[in-house]
Amino acid sequence: MSVGYYLINKTKKEQITFSHLPADTANELTGNPVTSAITTWYMLKNLGDEISFIPDQYYENEYSLKGASLDEISDYDDVTNLLIEDLISLGILKDNGIENFFEDEPEVYMRRLENIWMDK
Repeated sequence: MSVGYYLINKTKKEQITFSHLPADTANELTGNPVTSAITTWYMLKNLGDEISFIPDQYYENEYSLKGASLDEISDYDDVTNLLIEDLISLGILKDNGIENFFEDEPEVYMRRLENIWMDK
């Protein structure tokens, strides 16, 4: 089974879950231009914060991250959508809607985002 990752900011008690995006493994997060832009933008805007990728097994096995418990981490604000909105307003990402996978389960979808920075 592949290991997925979340980005955790312990300083600000925030997380990027990459929910509804087509990437969560190390290779996918690195190779996908959308998630790479999200991660880079967040890291640059939060210089000096205690930020780390953690594998999704932290959630499943209830390990801790440098003194942060699973309960604390799961309560961190998910800022994924806020970052996407910022990057869209800056002309880095483009929102092409969503792709639903099941008509009877509208919560199961993938955001169709595109990194358009190089197209300028």
